[in-house]
Amino acid sequence: MTKPEFFEHIDTIEMRIRGAEQQIQSWAGTESLLITLSLITIARGTCLMVINPNDSEISPNGQLHIPLNRNVIEASVEIPRRHFDKLIKQIARTAERAGTAKMILNTTLVLDSNGCLIIEEPTDASITSLNWSLTLK
Repeated sequence: MTKPEFFEHIDTIEMRIRGAEQQIQSWAGTESLLITLSLITIARGTCLMVINPNDSEISPNGQLHIPLNRNVIEASVEIPRRHFDKLIKQIARTAERAGTAKMILNTTLVLDSNGCLIIEEPTDASITSLNWSLTLK
């Protein structure tokens, strides 16, 4: 007798920071934060997140792209400059300790009984919230 297939519907992805680097383009006068994260909520996979500062005080915004092969999902986020600077400072301060990120999406994703993401085509979603948990010394 086969076990019935179980599907879980999620709109939140939890991830663990594996590495972070600040990229500065001297000629263009721009900078970004590149963070590599291991997926916790979804089995097997990595998230490559690029965070850019936004010099206006508009609300943060972000997009998530999940390619069909699902191995590396890509997030692109813009946050106000003061939040960007604070995030870089805190990540640098806690570099030896793994932090986590929780991303809430405007869409629902489906996982199979093994926690693997089920998609039939590349998927894009808006990031409605992004929260960091960083260990303090």
